[in-house]
Amino acid sequence: MGETAPPRHATVVLHESMINNFFKAIGPVSGKGEKNSIKYTWVVEEARVNIEPGSATFDARVKLDAGLYKTVENAKGKVSIEYVKDTNRMRVRVEEAIVKLSIKLLGKHIPIGSIDIARYYRPTFEFAGPQPIQKEVEVELPDGTKKKIQITTKNETLALEKDQVSVYSELVFTPMN
Repeated sequence: MGETAPPRHATVVLHESMINNFFKAIGPVSGKGEKNSIKYTWVVEEARVNIEPGSATFDARVKLDAGLYKTVENAKGKVSIEYVKDTNRMRVRVEEAIVKLSIKLLGKHIPIGSIDIARYYRPTFEFAGPQPIQKEVEVELPDGTKKKIQITTKNETLALEKDQVSVYSELVFTPMN
């Protein structure tokens, strides 16, 4: 007989649209450079995190303008997502998103450099996890005595699901006296 999944007493969910709204609030991210006397500017558009079952990626479009030469490149990157039980925090961080810049000249792609645009989207998002605020509760019984109950969590599980990150936990109530 198969194992039964632990109950999901408390769940915290981060939706990818919330993370992507943060990226939109950053506004335009752009830069400039020069290689082999070719001056260029670049602008990041449509930066977003894509969360699928079991994986999270960072995607963006980068417009390159080198005077007469204009192109659009796609950036793909790594996103790390973790739950730290000791601090009860969920962390989301764009680790890397390299885009190779090139221009098309006479039908050939000529590389002019690469940039890691993740550094502009790198603040680590931290959110409270599914642990209760109270670690214990005191209950007064009919005979006037008081009973303390300790509240802890176990079986914390981080899951990357379609369009969201979830951390599930099971609450454990233990009488203390």
